[in-house]
Amino acid sequence: MKKLTAVVTGGTRGIGFAIAEALIKRGASVALTYKSNARAAQKAKVYLTGIAKADQSILLLKGDAGDAKSVAGHYRAVHEQLGPVNVLVNNAGIMPTRSFDEITIEDWSETIRINLSGAFYWSRQVVPDMKAMQFGCIVNIASIAARGGGVVGPHYAASKAGMVGMTRYAARELGPHGITVNAIAPAFIEDAGIFLDWPEDKKQTLKKKIVVPRLGNASDVARAFEYLIDSPFVTGVTLDVNGGAFMI
Repeated sequence: MKKLTAVVTGGTRGIGFAIAEALIKRGASVALTYKSNARAAQKAKVYLTGIAKADQSILLLKGDAGDAKSVAGHYRAVHEQLGPVNVLVNNAGIMPTRSFDEITIEDWSETIRINLSGAFYWSRQVVPDMKAMQFGCIVNIASIAARGGGVVGPHYAASKAGMVGMTRYAARELGPHGITVNAIAPAFIEDAGIFLDWPEDKKQTLKKKIVVPRLGNASDVARAFEYLIDSPFVTGVTLDVNGGAFMI
């Protein structure tokens, strides 16, 4: 496989961090974006630097993944310091829980802007690099909410369904250039997102929604990512990582 230079948005915690760790173990140089938690970002960098080899670089980029100008600036920094990008993981996202009665126009716009538009902004930046190399891998972190609606709210479900649609279109257009585009749709990942703050008794209610004896964790999603990066004949798919939730 070619030398990997990767961008993982929202890469300093949860699912993004687990994927970044997998990439470092594969010899990649990795840029991690984050919005505001500098302590978590520095902790992630220290750990990843500790397991990286001398020829690998780790770059932290603070900013708004849903702002096109910020993304363009981040991409320039990655290109200058790490080189052309051939792996992109669109993981950055927010998930404020709101019902139809509670959701505001601002809630809707902000969720679509960060979750969906941010994935588009990053993809459009890196695709020229991938076309030039005739090799690339884009993985969009969607959600079970993209298929079944989920429990967070209509704004979140719409943003993740949009990612699945973008994945399918991009896979068709970019496939002839050696670029695979896939999505992963996790559910009930206890060490990521809103579930990080749930008490154990509340987490127990989630187990009734799955068929395996435990909740998921970020490493389960990272393993799904590794399958996709190792599979150049797999594109345009959404890989479900949900403990069998569809069968309940």
